[in-house]
Amino acid sequence: MNDSQKEKRAPRDRSPSFPFISLKIAIARLVEFEQKFGRQESPADRAYLAWGMKGDTSQAQQTLAALKAFGLVDYKGSGPKRFIAISDDARTYLRAQQESVRKEVLKKLALKPRWIGHFWPLWDAARGPDEACLDALVLTHKFNQNAAPLFLSVYDETIAFAGLSDSDKLMDSSGSEAGSASETEDIDNGDSGKSPLSSAPPPLPPVQKQKAKLMESERELTTGLLSKDASFRLLVSGVVGVTEIERLIRKLELDKEILADQDDVVVVHKFRVWDGAKGEYVTQPLKSPADRIARIGGEIVPGTGEVVPRSALDVDGRYAAN
Repeated sequence: MNDSQKEKRAPRDRSPSFPFISLKIAIARLVEFEQKFGRQESPADRAYLAWGMKGDTSQAQQTLAALKAFGLVDYKGSGPKRFIAISDDARTYLRAQQESVRKEVLKKLALKPRWIGHFWPLWDAARGPDEACLDALVLTHKFNQNAAPLFLSVYDETIAFAGLSDSDKLMDSSGSEAGSASETEDIDNGDSGKSPLSSAPPPLPPVQKQKAKLMESERELTTGLLSKDASFRLLVSGVVGVTEIERLIRKLELDKEILADQDDVVVVHKFRVWDGAKGEYVTQPLKSPADRIARIGGEIVPGTGEVVPRSALDVDGRYAAN
């Protein structure tokens, strides 16, 4: 039995729909869209031009779907001939001069995707351990094992970027912002349930940016430079050992997957597929991108991610190291 036959036997396990990028990255894609098309509507099959992507790729389609899920764009019409327009909420975010207004819009947009809105009242910003959350996603809500860690990464970055806190849960109980009924599995289904923002507070004087204060249980584990123009500061709470550091590395690998410019480079992984004849998972000799691994029902081997030129993949989307 050859490698191709083994892969074809692997069962497919489709996950519930959710944005494959966080709100932070979606906002960056929104800015690029506006810079390309301005206030004009764009044909859906041309929107990818704003991001330097190829229109028939899954990355371009998923990027557009993510913007729709967060309520950043509206669809006009249906099918391949539909048009894309920047939503009212997104336009408010782009045009607002007061930081307080922009923050309120971000909080609203963060909870528009169905599953982020569903878990926010249950998990809030300080969700439980990865293991418990992954069990909830995989065992209860039928996420597959490859999609569940990615969802946690998208959830964490979106909640942090929007600055949501426990007090924002009041919005969930008094309105229909989080996980609204119009946000369904099919994120191409039209309007996402807009509601007007509350009246903006009076202008506030500019605030001097200061280093974030540590919470009572937090401590600074390490800081450093990433490049001439970028640095990092890692805050932690509780006991941090080898296991927690390994989890952090896995989360950073997922972020690297999201942020990679996949038109030029791609992240490939070692992976396992189920061998029915042997009754066990078998590690494949060639690495592949995460979308291909998910498509054939494989399972990524943690810690094996590698950024390679997309041109280095063979015709089947596999990568053989030199």
